[in-house]
Amino acid sequence: MNLASSPGPVPFWANRGRWSFGFQLGYAVENAIPRNISHVNLLIAQPQLSLIVRDFQHGPVRRFEILDEGMLGNAVHPGGYLLGNSLLLRFDGKAYKRVVPFLDIGAGILRTVLDTRAPELNGHLEFFPQAGLGIQYFFRPQRALVFEYRYVHMSNAGITPPNPGFNANMLTIGFRWLRRP
Repeated sequence: MNLASSPGPVPFWANRGRWSFGFQLGYAVENAIPRNISHVNLLIAQPQLSLIVRDFQHGPVRRFEILDEGMLGNAVHPGGYLLGNSLLLRFDGKAYKRVVPFLDIGAGILRTVLDTRAPELNGHLEFFPQAGLGIQYFFRPQRALVFEYRYVHMSNAGITPPNPGFNANMLTIGFRWLRRP
């Protein structure tokens, strides 16, 4: 019997495929800077599909992923729906026991009627660049609770002037499962 060739236990964050699936709920609050006068509050649901591009053995980044994230939401204040999609790059850090930190950065495009209620926006087409930091807590193999903070911006990129846009802080909580074979 060769004990040296027997594999060890599979890490909690291991994935046996290239895909993962997730879902997050988020709440965003517009920053209180002088030109942001509408006090926009957003409630957002975000289904996710992720492609794991590469795992790394060494260095600060241990996994690189591309996330496709839907956005279904409502402006709790001043009212109006949000419907769109974002493409994010996720950089997972080194795991500490069952916790894996990560960094997300990306942008999306939205259809919304929020512009009819918030003077910071113009036009129904809005862009949504964002960046965030979070942690994944693996409570079971390939199953994680996800907590994230994101800084987001919403504007129409000058398509319909004027284009002040607004910035917001968003907190999300979600669930992620990595596909098994």
